[in-house]
Amino acid sequence: MQILVECYGVFENLCGGAELRLDVEGDSPDVAAALDALAERVPAAEAHLARTAVARGDALIGREEALQAGDRLALIPPVSGGSATPWPAGPAL
Repeated sequence: MQILVECYGVFENLCGGAELRLDVEGDSPDVAAALDALAERVPAAEAHLARTAVARGDALIGREEALQAGDRLALIPPVSGGSATPWPAGPAL
């Protein structure tokens, strides 16, 4: 079956764009199977997948969630950053 993967953060660079059509094999594939298929197609992505959340629509879903043909999954990598200096820097308003 084919699904559409929305690529955010590091995945956009690794996958070559904001979206990727992905073929997922199996009789009743789940999110884990889709991530395995992605790692096979884009080997550099594999290192990031263990720390990545997956969403379908407005909900985060687990690796065991079943997929349907045409599903649209979003890969949401961890977000980090910030500053040791509280924002906004400077005098209090």
